[in-house]
Amino acid sequence: MKKILIKGGTLVFPQKGVFQDVDILLESGLITRIGKGIEDSRAHLINASNLLVGPGFINIHVHLREPGRETEENLLTGSRAAARGGFTSVVSMPNTHPPIDNPILVRYLLLRAKEIGLVNIFPVGAITVGLEGKEMAEYGLLKEAGVIALSDDGRGVQDARLLYLAFQYAQYFNLPFILHEEDENLSRDGEISEGKVATLSGKRAIPRVAEESLMARDLVLAYRTGARVHFTHLSTSLEVELLRWFQEKMPVSADVTPHHLLLIEDDVLGLGTEAKVKPPLRSLEDQKALKEGIKEGVISILASDHAPHPSEDKSRSFSEAPFGISNLEITVPLYAKALIEEGIINWVELWEKLSYNPALFLGLDNKGILEEGRDADITIVDPGTRKRVEVSNFESQGKNCPFENWSLPGWPVYTIVDGRIVMAEGSIVESEFC
Repeated sequence: MKKILIKGGTLVFPQKGVFQDVDILLESGLITRIGKGIEDSRAHLINASNLLVGPGFINIHVHLREPGRETEENLLTGSRAAARGGFTSVVSMPNTHPPIDNPILVRYLLLRAKEIGLVNIFPVGAITVGLEGKEMAEYGLLKEAGVIALSDDGRGVQDARLLYLAFQYAQYFNLPFILHEEDENLSRDGEISEGKVATLSGKRAIPRVAEESLMARDLVLAYRTGARVHFTHLSTSLEVELLRWFQEKMPVSADVTPHHLLLIEDDVLGLGTEAKVKPPLRSLEDQKALKEGIKEGVISILASDHAPHPSEDKSRSFSEAPFGISNLEITVPLYAKALIEEGIINWVELWEKLSYNPALFLGLDNKGILEEGRDADITIVDPGTRKRVEVSNFESQGKNCPFENWSLPGWPVYTIVDGRIVMAEGSIVESEFC
């Protein structure tokens, strides 16, 4: 495996909260040297002048659809989309067909990911068998097979007693939870956020309390059991307040999605099914609260909730169209627009929330950090470039994206995984040069 020498760039050290203008040498899948004036004639040289170089981005919430829904996405197309988006690692949700609730499927995913060899894929196991919310899956067997966390994403666990026991049982295997919060008795067959837009459009409403009430319940359950929990895709101001209050009493984290920071409920009127997501787009006041939570560090992780669907499915009537947005390869520039251009956080803080903090929560000790001896997973970003989104050029099979033709800043230009360049200048490297 060839060495890679990255020279002339500004290195981002999220673990220290600083930038440094130094070089970095990669060899045998590891970071071997960081310092000024590194030279190595045997290394493949990357000129990183005017670029930011940091630990590889980690996406804690992605739907790769395999097995069973490969016409929507699969591990190959999802891996290509992730690499193009600057992600060296993705965490795949278990709501496939069948769901990832047994070790055979976990081993299949890991073997398939290794065969593809583009990015690190970390599977999440189901909290309950079949995602049906009736009985716990076998967490010990799932952990032994290689799951990194537990989730019933796409559904909230409705049975409080079951989740209370699951929180206790999972601690024997040191497995954290990634929780989708939704009281299905309240959300029912809702389509968009409860409020004026739902009233004017005649669409069925999903009230905020459907998320907030379940999150409040599960915060208490986690507090009483000591479980490690992470709440995904927050969308309301009260959720931020709940998180802030409980963080004074226990370790607990949460993420948001870029679409909840860039779109609001009113946008559904113009965008139609492309803006149909769960949780639904909320009000401008909710969006401001999410951004304030990010600025304060209450919301410590950024994710995508990449949810690809076939165009024909999204072309159905609003009530019949599925929830979800395909955004994996534009997640970073979307966050650059929502957070950096607005002065809410800087690039070091973005890297912290897209790399260091996800690695910390997931227990990936050698990732999310620039340090000699750590994994050579690197993302290089051009903060000064602007490009327009061209959905038709997505590597993902999902073209269901409301950001067509948006002009976005801060695009990844290199993705390096395990010391191998897998994406360069926006294109997938089809064969290993090293």
